[in-house]
Amino acid sequence: MKQVADIMVSNLLTLSPESNLKQAEQLMAERQIRHIPVTDAQQRLLGLITQKEFLGEAFRITDKFGAHQLATYLAKSDLASCMKTTLTTVKADTSLREAGEMLHSMKQGCLLVVDDDQHLIGIVTSQDFLKLALDLLPHG
Repeated sequence: MKQVADIMVSNLLTLSPESNLKQAEQLMAERQIRHIPVTDAQQRLLGLITQKEFLGEAFRITDKFGAHQLATYLAKSDLASCMKTTLTTVKADTSLREAGEMLHSMKQGCLLVVDDDQHLIGIVTSQDFLKLALDLLPHG
């Protein structure tokens, strides 16, 4: 049976809670990603900043301070203040069916893969499942 470990990304890009929204914006743009886990120095999972949280905070800043101040306030806003902390996690040996059902039923964009000590070891996204589905479908 296929497991999360078979499709998860383990070469992870993470930020710390002290990182700011400007850094998150740059990383998302440069690497064309929508989910950045937030970890401590020991790679323990603390939170998640997604494109959705980033845009929500950018709109809040723009409404409050104006678009001309956006870059300044993005650089001043640390991730700890706006990261998502209610997270959906799985283990590497979770079946792909179970993980896929979780993504679908919870309407999540990603699942964070952790070990028994809550150290982040991978991420699996809806895009990973789409790629898997395309690989399994016949060509033509």
